[in-house]
Amino acid sequence: MTTPAGWYDDGSGNRRWWDGLQWTEHVVTGQHAPATETTAAETTAAETTAAASTPAGSTPEPAAPVVPSADAEQTPFVPPYTLAGQTFSPSAAAAPQTSTTSAPYGGYPAATWPVTPSPQPAAGVPVVGIFGLVAVIVGVVSACIPAIAIAGWALLAVGFVMSLISLFLRGRKWPGITGLVIAVVGAILAAAVSFLVAATTSSPDTDGTSFGTPSERPTDGGTATESQDPSSIEGAEMVPFADLEVGDCLPLVEYGEDELVFELPVVPCEQPHTDEVFFIYDVEDGEFPGDDVLNESAWNGCYEAFEAYVGRSYEASELDFYNYQPTKATWIRENDRTVQCILFSYEDVTGTLRDSGR
Repeated sequence: MTTPAGWYDDGSGNRRWWDGLQWTEHVVTGQHAPATETTAAETTAAETTAAASTPAGSTPEPAAPVVPSADAEQTPFVPPYTLAGQTFSPSAAAAPQTSTTSAPYGGYPAATWPVTPSPQPAAGVPVVGIFGLVAVIVGVVSACIPAIAIAGWALLAVGFVMSLISLFLRGRKWPGITGLVIAVVGAILAAAVSFLVAATTSSPDTDGTSFGTPSERPTDGGTATESQDPSSIEGAEMVPFADLEVGDCLPLVEYGEDELVFELPVVPCEQPHTDEVFFIYDVEDGEFPGDDVLNESAWNGCYEAFEAYVGRSYEASELDFYNYQPTKATWIRENDRTVQCILFSYEDVTGTLRDSGR
């Protein structure tokens, strides 16, 4: 059975609050001990006996109060109930205690309200890390596009730095770590794409030399040998387009329709040949106009120079001509604008065709 909460004598002459489970720190000092209460009861009984033995009409003398002996040893108080693990020390109970916060006798101790600790704010995600991650993703995609590859690499570098900085800021680290990983992997991927694009848009045999494609070329009726190696022609010297000059004589060589030509075989004009360079000029600068438009412009330029070189108009001449012109690749990468106009004879000739009147 549990002793109800209340004020009880703790054995030291003071009243202490029992909360139903254990003693508390609330103490009321200066109260009468249980022995005093017992003596007061005995005194009352004695006064009643004295009043009964007093004759009627006489004034009873008050009974002297019974004061407990100061030498009487008080029995240490044992708490009415203790919990498991709680011990009671008589010496501690006998020690006088004072409290400046004790509740008045018969009152209740002040209630103690539970204090709920305020929750710590959750760690957020650094804004720098988010921006760095976005910049890295956009930079990787842009770096893989040749037209904006430079801007993509710059954005990729900025995103890498922002992701690295976010690791030193308070908050979650996953945006920065993710940004760094994507930046490294993306840089490798973008570099591979750039290398692949460069390898597919340039020929390893050019060495920076311009190349061209021939326009629709006249045929000799089948006298030329197809798939002939130009360098194997007797007396031929392979000359790049940039080194061609007006008056150079060329043997007949059949090229494929889409074949790229980087250099031409030049032979002495005294040696039998069919072709001869008669005009070289540059077309108007600007954006690449397209193969068809450029071909038409080159043909018109060669046509205007035909009569001045041969000595006879194109319509009356037995000769024909074709031309070599820049491709889109040489136009953009090498700033090539040069057109080479080539005379063509349907029969082998010796000597130059300049002023031949044919």
